[in-house]
Amino acid sequence: MLNPTQTPWTPLSSPALDWRDDVPVAQDSGDIYFSTEDGLAESDYVFIEGNDLPARWSSSGVERSFVIAEVGFGTGLNACLTIARWLKDRPEGGTLHYIGVEHAPLQQQDVERALARWPELLPVASALQSRWPDPIPGCHRRHFAQWGVTLDFWWGDAACVLEDLASHGRRWVDAWYLDGFAPAREAGPWQQAVYTAMAALSLPGATFSTFTAAGDVRRGLEAAGFSVSKRAGFGSKRDALCGFIGNPTQASPPITPWDLNPTPRKPAHAMVIGAGLAGAHAAHALATRGIAVTVLEAATHASGGSSNLQGVTYTRLSHQHNPLTDFSVSAFAYAADHYEVLAGSGALEPGIDYGWGGYIQLDDEEDTLDHLSKVLPLAPDFAQVLDKQEIAALIGAQPRCGGIHYLRGGWLNPQAVCRALLAHPAITLIEGAGAVQLTPSEGQWQALDPSGKPIAEAPLAVLATAYGVTMQTALAWLPLTSIRGQTTHLPATDQLSDLQVALCDSGYLPPARSGQHCMGASFVPGDPGTDERAAEHAHNVDMMHTALPDLNLHSPEAGWRGHVAHRCNSNDYLPVAGVVPDLPAFNTQYDALRHDRKRPINAACPVLPGLAVLTSLGSRGLSAAPLAAEVLADQLCGGPPAVPRYLQRAISPARFAERALKRGEPL
Repeated sequence: MLNPTQTPWTPLSSPALDWRDDVPVAQDSGDIYFSTEDGLAESDYVFIEGNDLPARWSSSGVERSFVIAEVGFGTGLNACLTIARWLKDRPEGGTLHYIGVEHAPLQQQDVERALARWPELLPVASALQSRWPDPIPGCHRRHFAQWGVTLDFWWGDAACVLEDLASHGRRWVDAWYLDGFAPAREAGPWQQAVYTAMAALSLPGATFSTFTAAGDVRRGLEAAGFSVSKRAGFGSKRDALCGFIGNPTQASPPITPWDLNPTPRKPAHAMVIGAGLAGAHAAHALATRGIAVTVLEAATHASGGSSNLQGVTYTRLSHQHNPLTDFSVSAFAYAADHYEVLAGSGALEPGIDYGWGGYIQLDDEEDTLDHLSKVLPLAPDFAQVLDKQEIAALIGAQPRCGGIHYLRGGWLNPQAVCRALLAHPAITLIEGAGAVQLTPSEGQWQALDPSGKPIAEAPLAVLATAYGVTMQTALAWLPLTSIRGQTTHLPATDQLSDLQVALCDSGYLPPARSGQHCMGASFVPGDPGTDERAAEHAHNVDMMHTALPDLNLHSPEAGWRGHVAHRCNSNDYLPVAGVVPDLPAFNTQYDALRHDRKRPINAACPVLPGLAVLTSLGSRGLSAAPLAAEVLADQLCGGPPAVPRYLQRAISPARFAERALKRGEPL
């Protein structure tokens, strides 16, 4: 399983390539990425025909996604061809989920060069290339809604990735592509751990195909439970392998499944309580999965912590992997792509609703910067370390120190984001609902207004009301804190006219929007006040004077003006996203953790059926909400996960109950 915690943070190394007539060749192994005879015809013969895909698509992929997993994603040729064939033969209403695993991801320009030889693939290939992930370990999800396709790029060792997916104890995969380098040249993806994990992830009747006929591969697949056959190889190759698995055996989970939803299902209808960034993203993630969603908002959409005029997509690197850093980086990368797609659809207006260019994080921690300056060149499009002079040249003002320029994302107007997401045709928004209470009622969750009158019901309900989730009895135990934050609206000045990239230090300063910068923000835990305070405006101004020592900010005659909102954090500063545990039953089910913290307990997590939560986004709502909502929707509907298991556990609401048991102090 994947869990790099406390190892040095680093992107993955892309392979060094030679080129043979525009066919990439790996320098270390000498193997080619596809046939020099006709790579496209080989891919079609070995993988599309070898798995009998178009015929199988016609009878599946509607009620649930048809799932293909590829070991050895390489240039993406097989994915592009598969999607192109899917678009030709796709059943009405069908969806495809493609999982591509690669331990040495290529650079975008190499993918573009490799696939340029097939102009017939250009519509698909160009879309994939424009959204090609940085070589950062983990999962990088890309939705192509117009195609009915979800593509998960999993960057990492194949055995570790597949074992991580298999740890969920669910079967998702309909067809396997085994397309690593020749077994004699690269043993990594051709090992028993891979075949065993494949079997654990396979639905009954799942097929596989591969170009190789190596005896070790055949024997390994058979040992895992696959029926293996030989077929004629492509071109000059004599034989190839294909086959299927009948009824895979179920293995015991390697870890206690306290973070898993034991009974996922996709309902026809769901409710989401709250219409800020958390609720809007949760509703949108469910709606894109074909679920009708009713959103209930106490006041108006984006009227709480999502009501600031500007926010910045934000992450923070560390010199070591840890759950907080790794979720932050994964969420930031996903959010940047997510918002670019949203903007590309025309739902957001440039300069008013968003501005790209990434952001600069000032940082004077020499050890961290020294480490990152050595490893970030592996991901040149993600971030780069800059000194003071380089930052000054970029923003037109002298900073207090150097830092990191994150090249993805930028600033957005949170209200516009919420409005765009809630405009999905499957979402119905009800504003002015007041403080809603949920109560179970005959297999449904019923929403009651403040007078106790039912206003909506559904088999699935998601609470997304920031600190307000603790007002629900089922979640009163969550260790959340409400945090007052006040922004300051700074009129655009000549001094800041060259600021085209958001700047972050203790506070943040984005480029001007409609003639003013939304600068912030104060941080006052436990203060429920909504009044503007001169002291907090002064605090914001002082933070920016510290970040930019030569900046002269003079208060307007009428004094500073801004906006007050409240955000919410957990005691570990990570989001809370997932199904809600039945706390008394949870404590009973996993009581043995009080005596043996490391022993796996093979028992399903007791949950409150159909109840989920998404909160604790803190000051990173724009960055955290999109991925947290994906994790939530995957859990509820039973789809393949968008993050490694250790990150799913890191944001699960049950983590607090599990930690308390291990301390011997049940909640």
